[in-house]
Amino acid sequence: MTSNTPSNEDPSKLTSETGEKLPVPASVLRENPEPTNASEPIPLGLTALFFVLIFIAGIYLALNSGGFRSDVFSPDLVSWSGAGAGGAAAPVDPKVVGKRIFTQNCVVCHQTTGLGMPGQFPPLAGSEWVIGGDWVGDNHIVSVLLHGMQGAVQVKGSTYNNAMPPWKQLKDEQIAAVLTYIRSEWGNNAAPISTEYVKSQRDKTIARTEPWSQKELKAMAAESAGAAAAAPAPAAATSSPSK
Repeated sequence: MTSNTPSNEDPSKLTSETGEKLPVPASVLRENPEPTNASEPIPLGLTALFFVLIFIAGIYLALNSGGFRSDVFSPDLVSWSGAGAGGAAAPVDPKVVGKRIFTQNCVVCHQTTGLGMPGQFPPLAGSEWVIGGDWVGDNHIVSVLLHGMQGAVQVKGSTYNNAMPPWKQLKDEQIAAVLTYIRSEWGNNAAPISTEYVKSQRDKTIARTEPWSQKELKAMAAESAGAAAAAPAPAAATSSPSK
């Protein structure tokens, strides 16, 4: 019996059951042999090109990733001057930088509206802690940002009892920028806070490791950032001339 199952053998070598060589039609001889499973090596040039591209991409990321940190931002590299190439960069607006820092770190609790969350997180809009008033001074809000706050706190006649984390890991100019932003946003109209003033408050409280309580802050005399900046430096002691 002849089988109809295709064979992978060379048709020119097929024989009958009696051992006779079978004639092979010309149409069969023109057919290509059955394909076989085999792997071809990747060309060396393509492999080299792949590694060169990976190397270039690695250098680019190393130079432009900011150390792969999400909080990296250098205002010195930003210009809103609109002068184009070769133009002198205008000074960076601290409110622009402050809004960015606020959006990254503060908006979850205090919200984009500055109204906070009732019963949980206090508002910043119209807050005496932000714009000053009663016993609260500029030194209090700077101290709160540097070291955080815990325990009950009264804001605009309401009591809140949630902890605020310290943000002393931010640079002086970053804290100054975010304070300047919230003191001039949502209808607030308070003077900006300077980097120098933040530094002075950081130096005064450098040894502090715990968050503030309202009671502690209330015991601290209120201070205006503007008045502190305008205060004249103490005169140097002079020796009286000998007679």
